[in-house]
Amino acid sequence: MKRTAIPLVLCAAALTACSTDSAAPPPPGTVTTTFSSGGVYKGSLTGSTAEATLLMLFDGTAYLFYGGAGGTGLAGVAVAAHGTQTSDGRFTSSSAFDYRLGTQAASPVTFNANFAHAPSVDGSVVNRNGSASLIYAARSMPILDVAPTRANAGGLYNGRGMSLGGATQTRITVAGDGYLAGTTTSGCIFRGTTAPHEGANAYDVSVTFGPAPCPLPDVTVTGNAILDGARLLVALPSPDRSDVFLFDGRK
Repeated sequence: MKRTAIPLVLCAAALTACSTDSAAPPPPGTVTTTFSSGGVYKGSLTGSTAEATLLMLFDGTAYLFYGGAGGTGLAGVAVAAHGTQTSDGRFTSSSAFDYRLGTQAASPVTFNANFAHAPSVDGSVVNRNGSASLIYAARSMPILDVAPTRANAGGLYNGRGMSLGGATQTRITVAGDGYLAGTTTSGCIFRGTTAPHEGANAYDVSVTFGPAPCPLPDVTVTGNAILDGARLLVALPSPDRSDVFLFDGRK
């Protein structure tokens, strides 16, 4: 049976009214499943104007792209792996990292998402000391429920390529057959592929970087991307998950 994303819309005004109890233990008798509520959800960080875009895949992988105050573009991404979801709609992954641009290292975190209040989702990214690093609330946008295709992804994108080591202006070209090529103003050249991800409006991306000054020199990285109209968001964690390549661009 084909799984479809839960249809959702943006969280209304007072985000503090949205539930943020995603880290609470599930009620007795709930059943844990390996399948999460796949889809793309858009909203904000609670108590802030910073945007938040959540990508949930059915295999327990999740990405939270989050912006900085004042709409300055991406400030980082939290990436979860091997997450599980209980029958009451609570997703948790203790195998997650928060990649906040401008910091020296990725932070190990617990990634939570609560789908019990559909059509909304709220959650948190919690540091290992128990403090909440990020709290967010979002809902799915109808435009993001359109099935991804290679034709839709094709084009020339200009934006920022980022890692924990810094950012540089980056250009990515995606061909109609899924071939991807990119360059940065610092002199990095990289190539790869992109393909629609089954079951969610997302793309699977693989990139091989050239030597320095590439952000992850001579490394092949894999991850996922979201196409939101003309905007392309890409997150590619390094194989050891110590760093990430982020791209935020438009065509």
